[in-house]
Amino acid sequence: MKAAICDDEKVFRDKIAELISEYGQQRHIDIICDKYSDGKTLLPHTDKYDIIFIDYQMRELNGIDVSRKIREKNKKCIIIFVSAYPEIALDAFEVDTFRFLSKPVDKNKFFKAMDDYSKSIDRDSLIQIKSGDNRYVLCISDIIYVEAKLKHCIVRTADNAYEIAVNLKAIEKQLPPEKFARSQRSYIAGLGHIKTYSPQEIIFDNGERAVIGKKYSTKFRTAFEDYIIKYNEGNL
Repeated sequence: MKAAICDDEKVFRDKIAELISEYGQQRHIDIICDKYSDGKTLLPHTDKYDIIFIDYQMRELNGIDVSRKIREKNKKCIIIFVSAYPEIALDAFEVDTFRFLSKPVDKNKFFKAMDDYSKSIDRDSLIQIKSGDNRYVLCISDIIYVEAKLKHCIVRTADNAYEIAVNLKAIEKQLPPEKFARSQRSYIAGLGHIKTYSPQEIIFDNGERAVIGKKYSTKFRTAFEDYIIKYNEGNL
């Protein structure tokens, strides 16, 4: 899950980030969190976030104006307003706001909003894995690749690499085939994370590289082209 916090006061950015971190740890959800001090800085990056926490009163652009611009680029992301001005709550819902939380933020209300968001996500977009003694719930869209290591697999996200005691074929069955494809016998690539590729190699958006096996080259290329047509990602 990818989250953004937009607030011109550092103390509130840090408080929300602290709550997100605590929530992720308690629910075993991998959450990447970025902070922004104003809407103008946030706007060029909004298409990569699943959830955005935004204040109303900020320099230059207020939270409503920023949210309207967000909706022009990203209609799917969840927007949660965090504000000391409850009177703007109705205006906030004009931009399809998921929740309105008053400052100072109550931890129980924050966790309830996050739980409700998690329940609202299509179950097909989540995967549960066990790494060591811990269980984690990952957004499938966050998985960059899965690599076989003997009888185990490495599930790679932007922030972590999880070693799981499951073979590659078993986890492949849990991944949507329109979004993942084998590039070699021991490797499943997340098609949405490919920055570029050649007949021999993939370069992912985190800078890592993977070899494309000759046996898998044609099938992989077809899968990626179908992905681009279906989801109109425009990666290349």
